[in-house]
Amino acid sequence: MNMIKRAALTLMAAALVCLALNAAAEAAKLPIDLSGGMPWNEANCVSDTVYEDASIRVEISQQLVGKTKVHIARVTIADPSQLRTAPAYSFDRDQTAPTTSIAQRVNAVLAINGDYFSYQAQRGGYMIRQGEMYLNKPIDKRDVLVIDGNGDFWIEREINDETLAKYENLGGIVNSFNFGPGIIIDGVLCDRFLSVYNMAEEKAARACIAQVERGKMEYLCIVSEGTDDSKGGGMTLEEFTNFVATLGVQNAYNLDGGNSSALIYLGEKINAKDNYRHRPLSDIIYFATSVAE
Repeated sequence: MNMIKRAALTLMAAALVCLALNAAAEAAKLPIDLSGGMPWNEANCVSDTVYEDASIRVEISQQLVGKTKVHIARVTIADPSQLRTAPAYSFDRDQTAPTTSIAQRVNAVLAINGDYFSYQAQRGGYMIRQGEMYLNKPIDKRDVLVIDGNGDFWIEREINDETLAKYENLGGIVNSFNFGPGIIIDGVLCDRFLSVYNMAEEKAARACIAQVERGKMEYLCIVSEGTDDSKGGGMTLEEFTNFVATLGVQNAYNLDGGNSSALIYLGEKINAKDNYRHRPLSDIIYFATSVAE
């Protein structure tokens, strides 16, 4: 093969690699709207507890804390758009649906219950979902979880113009949640919730979502069983916070617990399976694949 042909083939191969990389970059993005992710593929189930493809990895584990079973989902994604939220029907309606139904509709690989926005709307809140503002009435002394365009977590204790200005250079605010409280903020365990949030000292099922480290698209969804479950003793919010801290996260945010707590993996609820009082909810937070099989 002469030198000219060899050079031409080399350039052609480089061009094909560039096209493939560009295609992969495009495939790793999902639209910032209420559409779902790409359908997950059973062939990507590495085991009963691990799902992995080119854009997402989910690993499920369990720990026993005292008498309480805790479910932990560790999720790594390729693009921030794969961290999403979805309503039962619409974010401007006060309606509910089984969390499994919502998760299946949007092709969630992994989903956790949201913050029951319909309840928050009655009292106010600062609510942006999938880039669209639905409510701009921040509640005094109530922590807000803000997820920016980079998929990073920020837990804000006050929403004002100065607070919001920083997100202009962070891809804007894609989603915000109002249930709270923040239980770990920038690596510091929080204790203010005992005087601000109801039922903090009761033994109950708990749920939270956390980011391992800002700048890394690695997250944890953690759900503990409650006192009504045959194998669970329930946890106070302080006990739950102390456990979450052992998992090494920078920011963790408490979500609606009790009968609202739900961890959905590949369309099936994996926590409190024997609890017949599982509550239909208004929304979920979920992770989706962006790979079109």
